[in-house]
Amino acid sequence: MKIYYQWYPWAYGNKASNQVAQELQQDQKDIVWVETFGDVFTQIDAGNVWVLPIENSYAWSIHENFYHIISGEYTIIWEIFLDINHYLLANTSDISQIKEVYSHPQALIQCQNYLKQHSIMPVVFWDTAWAAKMVSQSQKTDIASISSDLCSNIYGLHILDKNIQDQSGNTTRFFVVVAKKVFEKHQEKFQMKKTWKVSIQFKTKDIPSALYKCLWAFATRFINLTKIESLPARENRFEYIFWIDLEKNVSDEIIADALNELQFFCKDLVILWDY
Repeated sequence: MKIYYQWYPWAYGNKASNQVAQELQQDQKDIVWVETFGDVFTQIDAGNVWVLPIENSYAWSIHENFYHIISGEYTIIWEIFLDINHYLLANTSDISQIKEVYSHPQALIQCQNYLKQHSIMPVVFWDTAWAAKMVSQSQKTDIASISSDLCSNIYGLHILDKNIQDQSGNTTRFFVVVAKKVFEKHQEKFQMKKTWKVSIQFKTKDIPSALYKCLWAFATRFINLTKIESLPARENRFEYIFWIDLEKNVSDEIIADALNELQFFCKDLVILWDY
């Protein structure tokens, strides 16, 4: 079994993957990085797992990964909440020299107030760790990266400032995903501690108050919803998919009753998993 993540080694996806490796009792050498989110889904069917960032508490959801998950037969087996502490790294120890900073778009968004305060121009780069490597290799003293603290040691960069994210408690949520057919065949390999949530997706029927009626199935049973998000369905114009995460704060029978009622007012209901 391999554990795949997108971004360069020592990026935040690598940190999350380390937690997964420990939980699944896998060796660190089984963690593999790839360049794009799409690349890793070519590996999942082989019985591997994918550590997938899904949303940040400050920036927004990573919609590309929602689409990857709902486009195939995949199962969510765990979620991880990773504290994100951004560091400003450079070849110089003088922050006044810095004119541009390179990092992943999410990291730049999460630090936008800090960058404005210091008149530093954000420049989009492939990922946080790769940006640190590029800055180090460039030997320039007027550019920096927003990266993790680990990148400072690995690439020999000065820490100009730490915890520069705009939001205190900045957190990224990751999903651990596996192919459904692989999970069903080898469930014993993927046993992870429960977080007691269910993720579902559906489209509403084209009737008045359809979304209200869908949500009513949960409200009347005191089921707590932790996420509601709409996404373009990409099939018909202005048709939307709804993604909902709900807590299992009631019995399985009550959850099942709610989903049965939900089906009267929605279509294409998919239970992504109970994790």
